[in-house]
Amino acid sequence: MLQKFNKSLDTFMTKEDINKVCPLAFASAPTNPKVSEKYLHVNTETIVDDLAKLNWFPVTAAQRKARKQGSNSIFSKHMISFQNPDIMIKGADGDDAFPRIILTNSHDGFNSFQFAVGIFRLVCSNGLVVADEQFADFRIRHSGYTFEELRGVVTKAVNDLPNRVEVLNKMKQRILTDQEKMDLALKAMTIRSGKLPEGTIAGYDDETLRDMLTPKRDADKGDDLWKVFNVIQEKVTQGGFSAALRGAKVRKVRKINSFEKDLAVNKELFKLATAMLN
Repeated sequence: MLQKFNKSLDTFMTKEDINKVCPLAFASAPTNPKVSEKYLHVNTETIVDDLAKLNWFPVTAAQRKARKQGSNSIFSKHMISFQNPDIMIKGADGDDAFPRIILTNSHDGFNSFQFAVGIFRLVCSNGLVVADEQFADFRIRHSGYTFEELRGVVTKAVNDLPNRVEVLNKMKQRILTDQEKMDLALKAMTIRSGKLPEGTIAGYDDETLRDMLTPKRDADKGDDLWKVFNVIQEKVTQGGFSAALRGAKVRKVRKINSFEKDLAVNKELFKLATAMLN
């Protein structure tokens, strides 16, 4: 359930902190000189300031790495996530979680401000993105940005949090069979790696799937969908385990370092898990 939680503001990122890892948030002009005359340049710093007025403060930030030396428009996409110091999802046995607003933006004239809602679990310092057909992302076009529209987006997201919590509760009530766990792990790994190589039918071997299903902490031990999903989600996004297609060489799975791939994989994983509630 949602509860008030007073988190010290000095634990959030300052603008100086953001600038060290995501300087594009402070771009003073579009990175693409060919943008339309209708394009209104609103840098991400403005959103940071406006979200602070609504009591949401930055906790993580990242930007796309340059693919070519001196290229701006190619790597202008960036991400900042925000947390409200007064909102917490109270869980059993200290498994508390915190809703987050995840903003992605670019200053190249091709993308709008995009907002998604995430859940950050304190017990494992791991975040996931809650977005599927039920939980649509929100967008604001640069050409029409106003603080009032941002307030509307945030209000809509916050008002919808009880519905998201209810889905998490349903996941906790859904008990999985051993075969369902293995199937979920296989499908999750396929999401992480993309389509299986041509000619591969069997997929990943059982040892890989069992490794994916092995919890790192006691708090994640259990057979309900929520716990199993969190174990798999952490393994898939953070890596640190070995995987092998049947009959193929064992390879070390690395952490996803691209924030764009991390967001995309998280969304697909959540869709995969919540589909098991139907």
